[in-house]
Amino acid sequence: MAQGSQISATDLVTLRDTLNSILNGTGVGGGYNQSHTVAANPTGSDGIDDAYQDSIYSAAAKVANYYNITNPLTVVDAGDVILASQYVDEAAGFVSDISTRFDNPWDYSSGWDVTVGNETSQSQSDWNGSISQEVSVAFTDEATMNAWFSAGGEIRISASHNDTSNNQQGTSWEQLTAELGIYRISLRDTDSTNVDSSTRKKYSDLGGSYAEIKKEYADDSDYSSNYISIEAYKNGATIYIKTTLADAHVAKSGSGSGYDGPWSWTGTDQAVGTSTVTIQSLKLSNTSGSVNITNPTFTVTDNL
Repeated sequence: MAQGSQISATDLVTLRDTLNSILNGTGVGGGYNQSHTVAANPTGSDGIDDAYQDSIYSAAAKVANYYNITNPLTVVDAGDVILASQYVDEAAGFVSDISTRFDNPWDYSSGWDVTVGNETSQSQSDWNGSISQEVSVAFTDEATMNAWFSAGGEIRISASHNDTSNNQQGTSWEQLTAELGIYRISLRDTDSTNVDSSTRKKYSDLGGSYAEIKKEYADDSDYSSNYISIEAYKNGATIYIKTTLADAHVAKSGSGSGYDGPWSWTGTDQAVGTSTVTIQSLKLSNTSGSVNITNPTFTVTDNL
């Protein structure tokens, strides 16, 4: 409780500054760029008036709504007596709750004002050689891009293969796409510079031209040269993603000669079944009264 059961000018400084930083901060991991007015902290000689309390309450309500947690603060009207228990006693715990969620959105965002949406999905059947898909993810501007990722946004790349014939090559592609799992581009730090073991990439680490950020090889020794590669780069407010499925395996062959002369044979070399590349996003649903950030537009620029 505040000293003497009174609220002093310094009691709510940390709460106010944390709310303002989360809602209005900019840059990589800097905040949600909401332009939500949070009244300036009073100086030591200033009083704490109704407008200041309303501002704190409004900002807290917006953040709590987005994080799907309870706003512990109390509405105070002009002329009311403001009790320390209504604000100061709750401030430290609330600051801790919202700071933890802001700093670690990947651990909490499943319960937030977000949803997983399928953005693009394309398939090819009974193919060989190499097939690729390119997708652009365009934000309104870089400030919106930074805010979207800060608010827990993710780009998720995955692949699948379905072969009902039990063909060995098709089965190998089922294993390979499953082992790729879901690769994420987000605010979270890049987990590894080794593209074989990496599972995520921090969006701000992307360079200005295509670079490989993930590569997964097939386990089957007969098809161990087959792979899936994910490349990406960032240009201004747009991220570009290229996903390649490469059936580099060379069909077995043989030759010889017999009574009828020379002979030769070449085996089949085809990824039997259907391969699919899917890009999803963890994106804000922009519910009224919550954080509102414009979602990016996903566009296939080169078909699989």
